This record gives sequence, C-alpha cells and structure tokens, in this order.
Amino acid sequence: MSPAGQPDRSSVLQAALSASSRITAQASWDRYSSLGAGSAPFFLVEPANVSDARCAIGLAYTLGRKVFPLGNGTNLVGSDTELSDLLFLKLPLHSQFGKMELLPDGTVCAGAACSLLSVIRFAAEHSLGGASALCGIPGTLGGALAMNAGAMGKSLSDFLVSAKGILLEEQAREAVFTQEELHLSYRNSPVVRGKLLVTELILRFLPVDPEEENERIAAELARRSRAPKGRSAGSVFRNPSPEIPAGKLLEEADCKLLQRGAYAISAAHANWIVKAEKDLPGKESDVAALVEEMIRRVKEKYNTVLQPEVRFVKMESVRKENAPLKVLVLKGGVSSEREVSLESGKAVADALREAGYEVREYDIRELAITPEMKEWADVVWPVLHGGYGEDGRIQKLLEDAHIRFVGSSSTACAFLMDKVASKKRMDEFGIPNAKYTVLTERTETIPEGFTLPLIVKPASEGSTFGITLVETEADWKKAMDLVFQYGNTALVEEFFKGVETTVGIIDGKPLPVIEIRYAGKIYDYDAKYTHAHGDTEYLCPPRTIPEELQKKIQAAALKFYEISGAEEILRVDVMASPEDGSICVLEGNSIPGCTANSLVPKAARAAGISFPQLCSQLVQAASRDRK
Repeated sequence: MSPAGQPDRSSVLQAALSASSRITAQASWDRYSSLGAGSAPFFLVEPANVSDARCAIGLAYTLGRKVFPLGNGTNLVGSDTELSDLLFLKLPLHSQFGKMELLPDGTVCAGAACSLLSVIRFAAEHSLGGASALCGIPGTLGGALAMNAGAMGKSLSDFLVSAKGILLEEQAREAVFTQEELHLSYRNSPVVRGKLLVTELILRFLPVDPEEENERIAAELARRSRAPKGRSAGSVFRNPSPEIPAGKLLEEADCKLLQRGAYAISAAHANWIVKAEKDLPGKESDVAALVEEMIRRVKEKYNTVLQPEVRFVKMESVRKENAPLKVLVLKGGVSSEREVSLESGKAVADALREAGYEVREYDIRELAITPEMKEWADVVWPVLHGGYGEDGRIQKLLEDAHIRFVGSSSTACAFLMDKVASKKRMDEFGIPNAKYTVLTERTETIPEGFTLPLIVKPASEGSTFGITLVETEADWKKAMDLVFQYGNTALVEEFFKGVETTVGIIDGKPLPVIEIRYAGKIYDYDAKYTHAHGDTEYLCPPRTIPEELQKKIQAAALKFYEISGAEEILRVDVMASPEDGSICVLEGNSIPGCTANSLVPKAARAAGISFPQLCSQLVQAASRDRK
C-alpha cells in the first residue's frame, strides 16, 4: 500500500511503461547484489529502452522519489531499512542496453548493461585491445564508469571517448559527455554518480594481435580466480595511494578474520568482506560494523582514513564517528611565491582526497577568515609560501577564531620567517650557523670584518628569491640592486663551502637527510624550479655524507625545531662539510613546498611514508587540541 494521499508507484509506472519493462515492488538484495547484504525489500524498475527509462525517472521525481541506478550490485551494500523515497533502476542486459557495435572510426559503442569482460572480448575479436587488465572487474559498464573502475594501473577513463546517459532530474533529459567533461579521477566519477544514468559508452582501444590479447585476457582472469571465494563486494576500500595497498594496511592493523553476523573479513585478503555464514541473514548493519572497525583500526595505527570502494545505499551507515575530516586547503596568496603555492596546494588537496578526506581548495587573495573556514572546515591547511602564509598573519586570524590548522603557531611562523631573529636564537642556543651582519640600506662597500665570498639575501623571503652569491665587487653591486627589491632588510652571511642538505621534521621526528646536488654554485630559484642551468639531484640517502655526519645534521635540525616553537612540520636547511664534519644551519621553513619536486615529501617516501600518509598524519595532528 502507498502512503495516504500518494499514488501507488507500481500502478502509475505500469501504466506509463511499455509491456517489455519490468517492475518488482519487493525486490531482494540477496538476489540483486553479490554480497547479499540488506534485509529490507526495495522497489525496482528494469526499463526495456531509453524511452521507458526516461519515463520512469521523470515519474519518480514527480512522485517525490529519487532514482538510484543499480548495475549488477557487485560493489553494493543494500539496506536493512525500506527506503520509500528511492526508486532503483536497473538496465537489463537483454535489451538495447546490452548491445555492442564496432563503429566506422574504429571505436566501440557498448550499452551500459554490458560487462567489461564482454566488451574487452568483443574488442579483441576486432583486433583491438589494451584493456585486458580490466577484464576481471565484475559488474556492468555503467557501474564501472560510475566509479571509474580500474586495475593494474589502468582505468576505464583511459579508453573512454564519451558517455551518453539520462540526467537524474524531473525532466529526464538525455545528455552526452566527453571524457574530459566527466572530470574522472582515481575511483571517482563526480559527474556520473548520483547525477546520471549511463546508457551507452564509446570506447577507443589500441590495435593489437587478437591471439596475444586473448592470452592476456586469460592470464588476468586466472589471476582474478585466486581472489577470495564466496559472496563478496570485491575490495572494500580504495588504495590510499598507488604505493600503499589498503589490504596491506588492513592486514597490519589485524583486521583479518574479524566477524559480525554472517560476514567476516577474508583470511586470504584483508580488504575483502565475505559472507562466511550462509544460513544467517545478510544484514547491512553487520557489514557496516565491520567497515567501521576496519576504518577505526587503520586510522588509529596509520593516521590514514580509508575511503570505501564499496557503495552503501545509505552512506551514512559508515560515517558516524569515522566520518572523514573536512579539510580546507588555502593556496595561492599574494606573495612572490604564489605560483609555487598553487601547485603545492593542489598536490596537498589531491593527496588528502586519496587518503579519504573531504577536501575543498581555496585560492586566498585577502587576509580574512571566511565562513567556509569557520563553519565548514574541521581543519584548515595554509599552504601559503611567503607573504601572510609564512609570516604568521593567517595563523593569528585562525587562532583568534579558534580554528584548527596544520602547522606552527603564528608566533613560531613569524619567528621562522625572520632570518635575523632565527640566527640570533641559534647563537643563543649554540646551533652552528654562518657569521652574519644585517643591512637596512644599500651600501657600496662590503661590511667591515667580512671577506668574499658572501651570501646576500632578504631577511624575510622564501624560495631563494633575491639571493646572490657575491664573489667580486661587481657582484656586490648587483646584490644590492636585487636584495632591497624584496624588503628593507638584507642579511649578509659568510659563504660556507660544503654540501647543501635539508631535513624535514614531522611531529617532532626527523626524516632522513636529503643531499642536494645542483649545477650552479648555490641552491637558487633555478636549481629549485626551472633548471635552466642543469638538473638538480636530490639524494636520499645521501651519496657523499657519512652516516655520523647525517646524524649530526638531524640533531641540529631537531634542536632548531624545538627552539623555534615549530609544530607538526618544519624543513631545516643545513650546509655540511664531509671533509671536516662541520655543519652550518641556514634556516627553517614552516610551510615547506609540497610539489612533486619538494623535499619533505621526498624524504618521507625514503622513510616509507607515502605523500597521502604524510598529509593525513599532519591533519590528524592538527585536529588534536593545540598546545
């Protein structure tokens, strides 16, 4: 019976759809999903053609229901609660949605109800291929697109030309999207999921030898046959990064063989939940309890929030206290390092998404607290090199607004940005650094007591902007012309001849030392970013620095971290002489770069910490109460 005053869905739809379409008012998750979890029945429509699909979607929204596209249910967890506000829509294989055709331009047109295996085999019959790694992925082509399914470094998006579908709205309009318009990423299809019923895909494969391609298909199917046996939804979680399989984290977090009701984590693979007790009812609540426990254990051990690859009809089933933190990444700014900040901010945001966080990016151009910072974000991450990112001004606003953020306090940031203050503190605590003097105005002569070569640089600037190696009196004039373009205070230091190194400090622990080898005489902007004079090598472990000297460098960097008041993350630059074992601490950077070429991520990788793990660790540290 339908609720009072509302039309009966079955009768309305039956009257509107063709006789070939099928309606099941009491469908079972045991029949329509591979895992069989979910004890409540659901309302299912299987339209025979596009016209009926559009009609069903339009009527559903007219009746106040939303539409949930259902493939073969291979990665779906049903519901223990009857969801009267949803209409489930499944495209039948034996209809126009199961057809495949080779087009004149060599592409393959396939209906969304086709399986990936059938499409890949069809392509091989026509001497096309390259996607054999995907042939073992179960489910339909439409479902594979909804999650941009992939395996062995390949994804469906690698072969997609375009997708046709019906928009999930009252008008139920048909639409065609190119691969670029779908904005597909790793296991993510934001334009498709919940917004589009995919009906047809155009795929472009590579020319192949059919016999060799079929051998690759057979090998992949054989590999897949070794997967855990029994009813399952496949991998429960996506990998936090390509280098770190979720199964490895789950196994090391002692998740194997955990059981709730009919379901257990497989003894063969810690990232698989299987139905272990055939005679017990399949309940969504049991699967949700296992998923929550898996998330909790990995989060506790690795500071990584795993993101489910299985899809719960009710996603709130697994959100509760394990809901991912919402992180707002601030990037850009207005300093001379804006472009580097934009690149770093995007890299941090992408890594956090891989680690399972809900992330937004904000290109900040004004020093102000926004409603998004105050009301949406659990943690703010200022990836703002130079300017009001590293000088503590944005941190002061965040502190005053009681907003948690990644990195050091406003006081520590301001101190670290001021190279003169840093050197005075190093002198006070006996940390070796170069002899220096401070200039507040241009001078034509080299300061008394100093001899060439010298380093001249701004007192408060990053990414080596404004730095000059002074070897001649002519160089001194050029240095004076340049340095005061970046402020009214210049730092003049004795040049320390040695090897440039850097040490990242994460939550009070030093990372491995990186030895930096560059083509020029100093580690300047070109050596860091543009490489016009030759490539720069980042060696971890170092090539020419003995182990004892590396420990000495790490100890000095850690001491600098402690006296500076830094929190969570700091990069300390240190010169070292392998000849006599001496060192010279240069400075600390409270917001080190996070681009592909940045140093802290490189050192973390050498220590076995992936970039998503590193970013997750910093967010978790920031989410705790600040000191």
